[in-house]
Amino acid sequence: MNTKTVPKSDRKMYRQGDVLLIAVPELPERLIEIERDPARGIVLAKSEVTGHAHRISSRTASLYRSESEARFMRVMGPAPVALQHEEHTAVELPPGSYQVVIHHEYQPGEIVRRVED
Repeated sequence: MNTKTVPKSDRKMYRQGDVLLIAVPELPERLIEIERDPARGIVLAKSEVTGHAHRISSRTASLYRSESEARFMRVMGPAPVALQHEEHTAVELPPGSYQVVIHHEYQPGEIVRRVED
């Protein structure tokens, strides 16, 4: 099956807490690379309350954002990388391209906000 024609519902997905990674056939054009945190590596999401972060320390992964602030990640090389967090089991991510989705919660009458661990 050609990966460019794989329906979204058939794509591989990985979840760690409020972070969802969806495998995509290729990254969109005109992405801006997001700088790595010197101590933590790539930070997909962090809690302002606890300081914990969903992060990847491997240098074979890169994080990007689009002009509309959508986030994407690429894992290069033959080996998987570990998505780590202080309160969750590590998730192994195979090489490939991913869309990064952060879960949001909605309370009627309130402003939509990101879920924080």
